[in-house]
Amino acid sequence: MNVMSINIRGLGGIEKGPWIRGLRVANEVGFIMIQETQFCSLEGVNVGTFWGNGSFGFEWVGATGRTGGLLSMWDTKKFEMTLVEKNRYFLMVHGTLKESRKEVVLINVYAPQKVVDKRILWTELERRIVNDQRFWIVGGDFNCVRDRAERRNSKFLPSVSYEFNEFIDKVGLHEFQLKGRKFTFVSGNKCSRIDRIFVSWNGLNEWTNAEYRALGREKSDHSPLVLKVEARNYGAKPFRFFNSWLSKEGFEEIVVNAAKEYSGSGPPDVKLMGKFRKIRQAIVEWRKKVTTIEQEEELQLKQDLIELDSFIEDRDLTEAEQWVFDEAHKKLREIETGKAKDIRQKSRVKWAKEGDENTAFFHGMINKRKTCNNIPGLMIDDAWVFKPSEVKKHTLRFFKDRFVEDMCIRPKLVCHDLKCLTELEAVELVKPFNVNEIKEAIFDCGSDKAPDPDGFNFRFVKRFWDLFADDFVEIMSYFVVPPYNAYVLLRGTAL
Repeated sequence: MNVMSINIRGLGGIEKGPWIRGLRVANEVGFIMIQETQFCSLEGVNVGTFWGNGSFGFEWVGATGRTGGLLSMWDTKKFEMTLVEKNRYFLMVHGTLKESRKEVVLINVYAPQKVVDKRILWTELERRIVNDQRFWIVGGDFNCVRDRAERRNSKFLPSVSYEFNEFIDKVGLHEFQLKGRKFTFVSGNKCSRIDRIFVSWNGLNEWTNAEYRALGREKSDHSPLVLKVEARNYGAKPFRFFNSWLSKEGFEEIVVNAAKEYSGSGPPDVKLMGKFRKIRQAIVEWRKKVTTIEQEEELQLKQDLIELDSFIEDRDLTEAEQWVFDEAHKKLREIETGKAKDIRQKSRVKWAKEGDENTAFFHGMINKRKTCNNIPGLMIDDAWVFKPSEVKKHTLRFFKDRFVEDMCIRPKLVCHDLKCLTELEAVELVKPFNVNEIKEAIFDCGSDKAPDPDGFNFRFVKRFWDLFADDFVEIMSYFVVPPYNAYVLLRGTAL
């Protein structure tokens, strides 16, 4: 569901309704947050002019005199409202996304000007958001910035900025990289970025492809902010090997059988890639079956524990029941440990000590990396392109142009009277690598460093070295130049 936030500086004026409505339709917005309505009551106000066609729901907070006022509107086909909480400075709407059935809370904020009132607001919001595992979206006009660079020709208060950042960190909110404009509020020569949209860390898995943009200030001195989530399919997700699979029953057998079944031809490097492909296909099928079995087993174990817990309240467990109770806990810990290992490997960072299972930290690092690496679109000839087919086409064209040979005849390097190797030294220089040298070089590589595009890291290669040793030896031999030719080349004589 796409979200839009705008400080409209008053609902009055016949031109503002069509403007907001046009932005909603153009950006497929399902939830609108409007600040500074400047209306004490919306009775008699045609709110539908801001939404347009289609069913919608709305809630509002009245302004205090001509200051403030909040209005939230949503598409009832996408969002089902369950609860509303109102405050002078925020409008909180609880509900469920109908497509995913995910619980979400959206907070429309218009922060006060006074520092003391801001502190009260941050405390009030923190009390509601912190340690709540639902998906939170917080947007609006916060009337403060996060650092000095977000203000120009206006007063910057470091203490206010510090308290704002501290509040954001405490409740676990994340802001995507804003595109389109640097400042969201412009009045004369004063510029600042006081309007924002945040999402909670635990919701980033669904928002890694988000596009966060500031639109043009046509009918207000504030830029409308749009957080869009587009369904972009760039093809199948790449395979990645997880170290936890090595300890799972049946994994080694799957790998060995797939390697033995493979028979390819061609250059040795092509043959090795073919073997990896065969193994990868076998692992993917194995992983699907194992995941299904583990999920069913985990569910059954939890149900057994719930049943045994109910028995404990009335009587002591029998010896057999106590054994089942202990084994269920042990098996669940093993499953959770495997999940923690995968999360730690995905994050590609180490915690304060090796083996720490602070999954919240690693989840945050994973999602942060996803959002930073995400390319929601490209700016091509002053036009924003976001369709996967167009993005891939322009990317291919860019790199294809980069690797075009623009020099037909390159200059030759001619050197006279250079010192040369002896024939014996030349032969030693191109002496074929033996299997021990190749193995030593591979085993010196970091086990989890830079997996190839095939998804396998060096830990996998080391574990199944016997399956790949001949392939690596053949690859290295394939590139070795015969000694006589090497000697002639080193002497600078043409073949």
